[in-house]
Amino acid sequence: MVGRHVISSQTDNIAAKFIPDSQNLTDAADQIGSATPSAIASKLNENSDTIKSQSQGLINSAKATSTDSKLTYTLESSKLNKATVGALLLASGDQVKDVADKVLDSMKKAGVAQPKLRIDLTDDKGNIIKTLDYSA
Repeated sequence: MVGRHVISSQTDNIAAKFIPDSQNLTDAADQIGSATPSAIASKLNENSDTIKSQSQGLINSAKATSTDSKLTYTLESSKLNKATVGALLLASGDQVKDVADKVLDSMKKAGVAQPKLRIDLTDDKGNIIKTLDYSA
């Protein structure tokens, strides 16, 4: 019982670092309006240092790339593994999906046919731990 409480509090701590201020993240997604994948990628890359610093050392790097209809966002961490990512998604998966839906909606408003969002969570060697795929 005590072990479960410790694991739960550790998961909450990781989630708080990974998505430091989920309300700000949701507010930012609400304000995107209409934007192409390349415009969103540029904005994410401009804010890479902020994202890393807010993660309190959990995220080593954050990089966004785009094609005409797809945005790929890669978050690299030396502190994540399959278990912590699974726990993180249990704790914050709904928030991530809400933001993803808003990003996809933004791309649709910009005239992107069949927009896609891919989030790759990788270790510090570039090995993919988990991929989250969203499409509109």
